[in-house]
Amino acid sequence: MSYSTTLHTAVGILALISIKMKEYHYEFVSTKLISEHLKIPAPTVVKALKNLNAAGIIDTKEGARGGVLLAKPLSEITLLDIFLAVEPGKPLFKTISDYPLKGREVEIIKARLFNSLQNAEKAMMESLKTLTLEDLFNLDL
Repeated sequence: MSYSTTLHTAVGILALISIKMKEYHYEFVSTKLISEHLKIPAPTVVKALKNLNAAGIIDTKEGARGGVLLAKPLSEITLLDIFLAVEPGKPLFKTISDYPLKGREVEIIKARLFNSLQNAEKAMMESLKTLTLEDLFNLDL
């Protein structure tokens, strides 16, 4: 199964911001530092940060001492929040609606497949809604 790599990238970025905020005692974390530490191209980091900022997950500050901070506690950021921020308007499953085959049987199969994927997407979103970054980052096992 294949899921959004953008979600994984965003979680990695948020994990690094959280770690650096603890290390730096809440100073802003630079985009350059994020890019270098995670070995992610700067434009990819900038795009993810813009989406996370628009969703209210991070705060940004421009300038020499600028960068990003978490805007909320880890306990208030769910994986669903992150997914919706970095994949705005995109479904979890991409479906094909234009099959070269036509006919009643094909339409029934398409409807069943679509309904099945819709149900799976609803269940997955409910699951993503229950897991916070605090849960994910809690290393006290």
